[in-house]
Amino acid sequence: MAKSSNTGLTDKSCSHHIKESGYRSELSCPKILGFHLQKLKSGGCWRFRYHDFNGKKRIINLGKYTGDNANKEAAADRAFELRNQVNKGEDPASEMKAKQEAYKVAEARRQSGKLGIYLDGIYTKHQSRKADGGKHTLDLIRRHFNQWLDTPMELITVGDLKQWQYSKEQEGLSHATIKRAFGALRTMLRHAVREHILSEDPSAKFQLAPPTAAEKDKAHEGEELKARRMLTASELQSINTGIELYKAQLIQQRENSRAHGKPHLPSLEALAFPHWFFPFFHLAAYTGMRSGDLYTLNWQELNTQFKRLVKVPNKTRHHSDPIKVDLPLDDRITNLMTQWRVQCGNPASGLVFPSEKTGKKMDKKAHVSHWKKVLTLGGIEADLDFYSLRHHFISRMVAGGFPLFTVARLAGHKSVKMIEQHYGHLAPHAAADALALVADDFQSTLDNKAVKKG
Repeated sequence: MAKSSNTGLTDKSCSHHIKESGYRSELSCPKILGFHLQKLKSGGCWRFRYHDFNGKKRIINLGKYTGDNANKEAAADRAFELRNQVNKGEDPASEMKAKQEAYKVAEARRQSGKLGIYLDGIYTKHQSRKADGGKHTLDLIRRHFNQWLDTPMELITVGDLKQWQYSKEQEGLSHATIKRAFGALRTMLRHAVREHILSEDPSAKFQLAPPTAAEKDKAHEGEELKARRMLTASELQSINTGIELYKAQLIQQRENSRAHGKPHLPSLEALAFPHWFFPFFHLAAYTGMRSGDLYTLNWQELNTQFKRLVKVPNKTRHHSDPIKVDLPLDDRITNLMTQWRVQCGNPASGLVFPSEKTGKKMDKKAHVSHWKKVLTLGGIEADLDFYSLRHHFISRMVAGGFPLFTVARLAGHKSVKMIEQHYGHLAPHAAADALALVADDFQSTLDNKAVKKG
């Protein structure tokens, strides 16, 4: 049995109204009060009209008129539902508006809950309060979780995080790097919970798997342990030789350029160094600083007048209580850096090693090609990283018997844990001396007993 229609409007009367009636004229339904078809400039639309509690006229658009019966019946059914709501004392328009607003709020929240949008929006503003604008943390998340930037954070699962760790291990990332990246993400997720963007932290039930057996072997027996060492006497001699030969090579290149149409280049008599790499190298060797910290070092931090270098390492700058490296400078390094400052025009502020082209911070690998030339000219065939200068700095002091806490502070670490873990094997074995020291406290008693017994 066919379903009876809610409306008294016929297909024929509707078609005639659209063809013959004037613009904005209405064809009302004889069954549903307020339901009507309005003529537009092109076609028509179904509407429902009623008055709210305040007597204000309300109109709800029910869709475009298409000319077929199904379209008419669907509009009539909706109008019938709305009329029943009005008869019950409800206000359909207000309820629809409330639902629309709720949807907008929910959609805005859903969008802001996407990892990339939250990272670039709310979390970037939060990180901007930090000394470096949170750049290190933001870049860490963006670089290691770029495949999730368009993913709602609430949809991240434990399985996703497990797969993420596995993929990073396959890329060859160390467990320490993976741990730092995950820690940065977890901190952001917890912030999203506090901001009521997330109801719960999706990473709360996840725990990183420990380092692989291969990485443990590498850390304790393999290449990593070999890298954390002092440079040999032969390597030191070769590096010094390479530095001098590279300096002579650049000097010759500059003289050749001046002789062949570039007289505007300043003569070497006016320069202490033929290239910024040389003071950069010497400061790295003297301080053991990471290359990244040297690239951001400014003249307020390197005070040649007071012979002091005070720097917050980039790796800890984003911490709530960052470490501060405070290094005294001896006369040799002070004179060297003073000469470099004069060569740069005696700047009162700004970067110690700015880009020669832009005056801004150089690329983090700008020194690599120069370092390789030094190694080649010095005859070093091994792949010796520039970071070996820092390893030598730390290893030399540990092997020299300096307190690990002192070494840690000079190297820019808050605790001795890392120094002890990676360089502790270089420390002199003092167990026998320590036992002997305690034994001496009671030596006289032992001697007396021996005398009486005799």
